[in-house]
Amino acid sequence: MADTAQIEHLLRRTEFVARPDRVAQLTPLTLAQAVDNVLDVPVNPGTASLTASENWERGVELTHFWLDRMAHDSPKPLQEKMAFFWHGHFCSDLTKAGSAALMREQIDLFRTDGLGNLRDLAIAMSTQVAMLRYLDNNQNKATSPNQNFARELMELFLLGVGNYTEADVEASTAAWTGHTDQWDTDQYVWRADWHDGSAKQYLGRTINQGGDPKLHGAETIEVVLGAGQVPVGPNTGRQTRAVAAEFVSKKLWAEFAGTPIPPATLSHLRDVALANDFEIRPWLRALLLSDAFYASDVSSGRVRTPVEFVVASLVATGQRSEVGTPLWLMEGMGQRPLFPPNVSGWKHNGYWVNASAMAKRTESARRSAWQSMRGYWDGDELIHLAGGTISKTEVYETYRDRPADLVDRFLELMHLSYSSASRDALVAYSTASERWERADLLALILVAPDFHLA
Repeated sequence: MADTAQIEHLLRRTEFVARPDRVAQLTPLTLAQAVDNVLDVPVNPGTASLTASENWERGVELTHFWLDRMAHDSPKPLQEKMAFFWHGHFCSDLTKAGSAALMREQIDLFRTDGLGNLRDLAIAMSTQVAMLRYLDNNQNKATSPNQNFARELMELFLLGVGNYTEADVEASTAAWTGHTDQWDTDQYVWRADWHDGSAKQYLGRTINQGGDPKLHGAETIEVVLGAGQVPVGPNTGRQTRAVAAEFVSKKLWAEFAGTPIPPATLSHLRDVALANDFEIRPWLRALLLSDAFYASDVSSGRVRTPVEFVVASLVATGQRSEVGTPLWLMEGMGQRPLFPPNVSGWKHNGYWVNASAMAKRTESARRSAWQSMRGYWDGDELIHLAGGTISKTEVYETYRDRPADLVDRFLELMHLSYSSASRDALVAYSTASERWERADLLALILVAPDFHLA
């Protein structure tokens, strides 16, 4: 039987929040069984319906669909969590892709295949039009090569800085020539006349040797995750597949743990990745079952990203994202889906803690609170939260001289459990404030230190 604290930690990191029903479902299981349950995601998760006339409005539709999947609509939110991880790893953005439908196509790939095989995922995303446009590979031709995609494929996606030479960039660039798009239809197009089919040396292996030229680019990924060797730097002579396994393991650890990865854990995750030929599910399973993942510094040391903060707010209040989440506020917090800051994606952990970003979180909490209290002021006189409602009569009369009970009631209805220090501060506010201000407790709960920790 798993420890309740472990289950809550597991769910916060994999499903955004520890929903009471999920805690109750998983606690009777062993930890391994609980992790397997979390990893058992739907095969066909559905897709967003984009009906707006303007592309930017369709982007808003897609974003709200995705946030609601994270908060309410997915039976296994890890599927959306992994999709967002890959969105920040193999990232593209709506502005350069020029089409919300193309971004939907990419995100749907991450949602359906995000726990599949890294090799297959990397190959599939490479020729999606969103990526072709984002890293300019749609302009890559033998007569005027564009190195952007080939370079980032190694540097940011698979190998890391300092593990390849400029000659490797040139060879990979040649292999990826010919993949382009049709701007007026947003369709992928193969241009054989753009392709450089001459043999090249790449990470110690010969590529571009006959066969289907459309597959020459994919061959570079096969080499990185296969028989390639690092030609330069401190990893000289090592297999590229081992270096890639370590590189992506660090990214996964940063996403789910948020602390520096212990060397022994890194070695273990690398070995699991290699033993399973880069299958992501057993790779992530090993991470989630590692002792290091449940260490105190990991369980208490990760700040919620803006997306995680918003999703947690939606879960606590029971709101849909279109009602309670202005997307411009997410941008001010530092993270708006479909708009990564650059090809490196979003940074992790303490990056989110700064005066400007925290002010936007506070504004978001205030808006969420007022949305929950709309009926309180002008309708059914109820505050609507995830676990039910609390009436104006209860707030003003029942709990008139019981501020601690009022705080506990709010926390109960929001499925939250706070530290004694945070609870005491909320009780102190409730005790000192005018009765009509007590409803502001809802906003304060959403900005308490506990709520910012994943």
